[in-house]
Amino acid sequence: MMNNLEIVLAIWKRQYETDFALLNTHQEEIEFLQDLLIGNKKKITELEEEKLSITENQTKLSNLEDLQELLLSKLKTARRQKLVLPTYETHEVQKIPTELSSELSSKRKPHTAFIANEMKAINNRGDTWEKLIQLANDSVGKNQVELPGYGKIYLRRVRKNPEKEILYSHESFDFDKAENLPDGVDLIKKTAFDTAWTQIAHEENMKKT
Repeated sequence: MMNNLEIVLAIWKRQYETDFALLNTHQEEIEFLQDLLIGNKKKITELEEEKLSITENQTKLSNLEDLQELLLSKLKTARRQKLVLPTYETHEVQKIPTELSSELSSKRKPHTAFIANEMKAINNRGDTWEKLIQLANDSVGKNQVELPGYGKIYLRRVRKNPEKEILYSHESFDFDKAENLPDGVDLIKKTAFDTAWTQIAHEENMKKT
């Protein structure tokens, strides 16, 4: 049982949550968490060897041990979620060539599929985001729209941050907040969009070299 839950949750949110949210597959989540666990275990070992005051040492060690427990819990969740994914996202992906597997995983989400499509049409990042915003205006969560490169979808801009956040679902919805999302409704942030654009652009450049 964690004794410093609020502290380790704050550490997670401050240091790792943003990067974790940008991952596309549960396999990526598993690898991310495994790397964190190895690094955190190393910190625990190093701290145990340091000559700090008993109070200072115990506080830091307790926080690191609780963080280790939190990471293990998240790893267990990611592994469990991977087991219930459709076949094409688990075993079948592992059987196909690495390059194609990478392409599938990076284009699985609506915005990444849309980005890849717009890149092929030689559209730039800013225009592509504006096009996504316009589709969200057309849909408002109630009208199904065609997202190029992905398919039918419902989109809606977040009321408090309409230029930077867009909600999406495969069913109509009446919701316009970025917090406490209903089941089936997910969020696309401009920051995640920009990161995906950079990643896909890098992958395309690597193919050309």
